[in-house]
Amino acid sequence: MSAAPNVRGMVAMVASMALFITNDTLLKVAMHEVPLGQALALRSLFAGLLLLALVARAGELGLVLHAFRPRVLARSGLDTLTTVLYVGALAVMPIASTTTIYLSAPLMTVALAVPLLGERVSLPQWCAVVIGFAGAVIVMRPDPATFQLVALLPLVAALSGSLRDIVTRNIGMEIPGAVVGVSTTLVLGLASTLLAPFEPWRMPSALVVGQLAASALTFALGTLLLVYAFRNAPVSLVSPLRYILVFGAIVSGFAVFGELPDGWAWIGIVLVVGAGLYSIQAEHRRSRRARREGAPGAPAHPTVALAAPKD
Repeated sequence: MSAAPNVRGMVAMVASMALFITNDTLLKVAMHEVPLGQALALRSLFAGLLLLALVARAGELGLVLHAFRPRVLARSGLDTLTTVLYVGALAVMPIASTTTIYLSAPLMTVALAVPLLGERVSLPQWCAVVIGFAGAVIVMRPDPATFQLVALLPLVAALSGSLRDIVTRNIGMEIPGAVVGVSTTLVLGLASTLLAPFEPWRMPSALVVGQLAASALTFALGTLLLVYAFRNAPVSLVSPLRYILVFGAIVSGFAVFGELPDGWAWIGIVLVVGAGLYSIQAEHRRSRRARREGAPGAPAHPTVALAAPKD
């Protein structure tokens, strides 16, 4: 493969991560004025319209009914749970801590791939899983004097996100990604409205509507760039760049919210990122070796590398 597609793929991956952290920042800011359910419902509306426009432009409106297939709906349900838990934590926790804890999801996917997909995981990879999980626990700060249950939300979101990623692997390639996205926005939008009786929904200002519309746009563009990156450059080259999310979250936390991780949080961040990067490379080497040896059922792409975006 020539260098040009690799460079384009890496640039697309970096831009995708920047857009995802912008999406998170806009959501967190908007939730200063509107509650969780209302913010997600409005963003789902905007994102759904964008995705339907993409499906129509591709001439695939006839495939929209695939959005209601059982496996697609199961994936949408898990994605909805992931999003509600993650954004709920984002509303009250520092953005860097929330992002770091959630990024233990690829490590959970490695662990869950053993019982659910029958894949083999080496001892060093298991060590990486344990180290990464320990880093997430450090960021959560499980001190009885300071621990808050809300810190568990991004960790549970990571677990449901891992299950979502595994279900995604069983969805046939005949169903376009945008159609899967339509299903997700529909389920998330409906689930968000169920929170209305428990939240003080109010008429949002024009500024908040604009923030949520921009959030939907940045997330949709980030997803498209993510797909472009994986299709134009080797997984081993672009997948480690997902941890730019942590750097972006630290910058956003300081610049927008006046937050900076303390010493313990920095230790946890280093452990989670380091374990994740090691596991990505180890899984890529294993997958490449299995394909070279012609092993039956060898995955076309590393499990950990293709973990989907969170929300």
